[in-house]
Amino acid sequence: MKKPKIRSEPPEPPFGLDMPFDEALKRFIQADPKEVEANVKRAKKKKPPGGKGKAPSDGDVDQKAVVSLRDRRMSKRNYGR
Repeated sequence: MKKPKIRSEPPEPPFGLDMPFDEALKRFIQADPKEVEANVKRAKKKKPPGGKGKAPSDGDVDQKAVVSLRDRRMSKRNYGR
């Protein structure tokens, strides 16, 4: 009789905090449980499509990158890889 394979899940990544433990503990103690529950409920809600757009930036730099990618895609389509 064959033994069933044991499927293991990859370990969870370590929880990284960029602050000392005592500061994190102080912030945790100060948090209002009702406020935390409200934030969790708000985070679980489905966000509307589109959401926030990109932040306005210098169009010249982005435009050059878009044009070069577009040209590359078109050349791949027309002439193969």
